Amino acid sequence: MSDKMRPVPFEELLKQALWEYRQKGSFFFVPVEKIDSQIPKVHLSGKEIESPIGPAAGPHTQLAQNIIAAYAAGARYFELKTVQIVEGESLGLKKPCIYVSDEAYNTEWSTELTVIQALEEYIKAWYLLKLLIKEFKLGDPEGFVFNMSVGYNLEGIKSEKIDYFIESMKDASKVRAYQDYVRFTIEHLDWFTSLTREYVTGLWPYISNTITLSTMHGCPAKEIESITTYLMEVKKLNTYLKCNPTLLGVLQVRTILDKMGYEYVTFDRESFEADISFEAVTELLARLQTVSKRVKVEFGVKLTNTFPVRIKEQELQGETMYMSGPALYPLTIGVAAKLSEAFKGNLSISYSGGADTGNIGAIYETGICPITVSTLLLKPGGYRNLTRLNKALADKPVKQKQSIETELVKKLAEKAVQDTRYFKTDRKKEKKKLSVTSYSPFCSKCRNCVEVCPNRANQSYEWKQKSYVLHQDRLCNECGTCSFFCILGHVPYKEKFTEFYNREDMQESDNDGFYRKQERFTIRIAGQVHTGSLTELRTISEEVTEILEHHYANNRTDYAG
Repeated sequence: MSDKMRPVPFEELLKQALWEYRQKGSFFFVPVEKIDSQIPKVHLSGKEIESPIGPAAGPHTQLAQNIIAAYAAGARYFELKTVQIVEGESLGLKKPCIYVSDEAYNTEWSTELTVIQALEEYIKAWYLLKLLIKEFKLGDPEGFVFNMSVGYNLEGIKSEKIDYFIESMKDASKVRAYQDYVRFTIEHLDWFTSLTREYVTGLWPYISNTITLSTMHGCPAKEIESITTYLMEVKKLNTYLKCNPTLLGVLQVRTILDKMGYEYVTFDRESFEADISFEAVTELLARLQTVSKRVKVEFGVKLTNTFPVRIKEQELQGETMYMSGPALYPLTIGVAAKLSEAFKGNLSISYSGGADTGNIGAIYETGICPITVSTLLLKPGGYRNLTRLNKALADKPVKQKQSIETELVKKLAEKAVQDTRYFKTDRKKEKKKLSVTSYSPFCSKCRNCVEVCPNRANQSYEWKQKSYVLHQDRLCNECGTCSFFCILGHVPYKEKFTEFYNREDMQESDNDGFYRKQERFTIRIAGQVHTGSLTELRTISEEVTEILEHHYANNRTDYAG
C-alpha cells in the first residue's frame, strides 16, 4: 500500500468538480452549502470574507481537493499546511500519523509534499475555486482567504526554495503551473456555461498576502523575533505568530488536564523550560506590534500550537505526539485570556484549539477571529462539521476591528475548565471492542470512513438501491483516521476494495482491488489476480464486475488514465 501523498492533475479535479456539482450538488462528496446572509462577514488581510471559519493547517489543507471540499462545506479561511526546507520523503514520517480518540494526536507537523508540489497544490486549489465559484454562482470569488504557513527557522525561510514559495504565493503569474491552468481553461471554455475568457484572463493570481509562522517547540525567542520581523519588514506580509500552550505554565496545564479527566496524558517539564516564557513573549509581541505599525501590515498571534505529550501505549510510532481537540480547548482559551489581559484587548488573535459548535459562538463574540478547526473534521461528519459551525455563528455581529473583549475571554476561560462537555469521562476512555460481524469489502453501513477521510479517499456510491464504498489508493496517505470510526472495528484503508492507479501501485499493496487500462481490468480477489474485460471477468465475481460497470458508467471519479 502506498503511503505517499500524490496530487491529482488539474484536469481530473476540474472534470470531477464540474460533473459532480451538476449531478449531485457536491464537490468531492461534500454537499455544497452556500453561505447564509446571516453568517457574519469579516474583514481580514484587506478582504471581506464570507465566513470567519475554516480548516486549520493540517491534513485538510494539503491537497487541492481537500481545500475545495472544505469550501463546499462553508469554509472561507484556509490555513495552508506548513512548508519548510526539509520536504517530502526527507521528513521520514512514519504511518499511521494520526490517532483519534476523544482528543486527537499526530506526529506530522508540515506538509508531506515537496515545497514545489505544495505550491502547485495551493495555486491549483485557489484557481479551481475561482472557476467553480463563478461558474456555479456560489458567492463572491473574492470572499475567501488563503493563509500561508512556514517554519521553522530563519535560515530555512530565507532559503531559495522557501523564498520562491513565498514570492510565488504572493504572485503566481510567472509560475508555470498557473500559466498551464489558465491555458487549459481557455482551451476548454466549452466545459462551462457562465465562465468567460475575460474573467479567466482578468484574474489577478495573488494567492496570499498573509502568513503564519509555525515555530518548533523550544525555538529561541531571538529566532522567533528575527523570523517574524523578516516576514513583515522584508516580505511585507500580514503575519501571525503561532504560540504554544506551554505559556500557561506547567502547573496550570497539569491542573487543568487532571481536573478534566486527562490525568493519563503525560508530558515533560523540559518542554516548558525550553519554550519562551509568558513574560518574554509579551515583551516580544509588543516589539513586533511596533514593527507591524511601522511597515503597515497586520500582526497577531495564532493560538495555539498543538501540545507535545509522551507516547505511552504505542498509539503512534516514536516518543512524542502532539495533542489537539477537546483537551486543547481549555489550554488554548486560557492562553488567549492571559494574552488579552496583558495587552488590554489590543492584540489580534487567530484561534485553533478545540473549537466546536458548542463554543464557537462564544469564542467569536470575544473578538477572536478567524477560527479554524482540524480535530473536529477528523470525526464523523467530517467536512460537513464546517457547515454546522457556520450555522452556530448565524446572527452574530460583524467584527470590523481586531480588538478583544478581555472580560469575555476571561469568563470563557473560567467556564472552559468547568464545562463537562470537555471532560474525559470513563465512558470516553473505554477502548473500542472489535466486532466479529462479517465485513464486506464494499461495506457502507455507517460511511464514517467516507466522512472522516481528509483526502476523500473513501468514496460512496448508490447502485440498485444499495450503496457501496470504494477506496482510492492514489488519494490515501495512510494517515489512519478512518480506522477509528468503523463501527465494525475494521481498518477501511487496508480492507476496502481498492481502485489503483496502475499496476505498480497494485503490486505495492496487499488490498483486494483493481486497476484499469483502457477496456481491460486487472482485479485481485482473495489474493488471486485476474485480467480481462468486465464481460470476461464476470465469471470470477458478478458483484465486483457489476459494481465496476456502474462505477465507470456513472461517475467521473476514475482518476486512472
